[in-house]
Amino acid sequence: MNSRIHERFPANFAAKVTPLRNRENAASGHVEDISESGICVTLPLQLAPGDIVQLDVADCVLFGHVIYSKSGSPGFRTGIEVEQVLLGGTSLSQILHQTLMETMPDTPGLQPFGAFLR
Repeated sequence: MNSRIHERFPANFAAKVTPLRNRENAASGHVEDISESGICVTLPLQLAPGDIVQLDVADCVLFGHVIYSKSGSPGFRTGIEVEQVLLGGTSLSQILHQTLMETMPDTPGLQPFGAFLR
């Protein structure tokens, strides 16, 4: 039986994750999947549940907090609940925006692309 509340959608983005209280522990990782409640990133280091983090994907910045960090192969599967998104203007940003709108439409910062230009 699957105990997950929200369906996960595969993703394939490089990301840098920076714990805001300990910025020197920033690490590059790989976004594995996205769901309505957050993002799963594989990282080379373990973060603590509750850590507030910044995710940098291309020219986009996402803020959230760590829900879990479990040893996997390779690295640590880290679940992050996204709380705010700041989007850039590149093609990759537009792809990320579309993905996030489909999976996390109520996240602050995800107004329809270009809405801030009106």
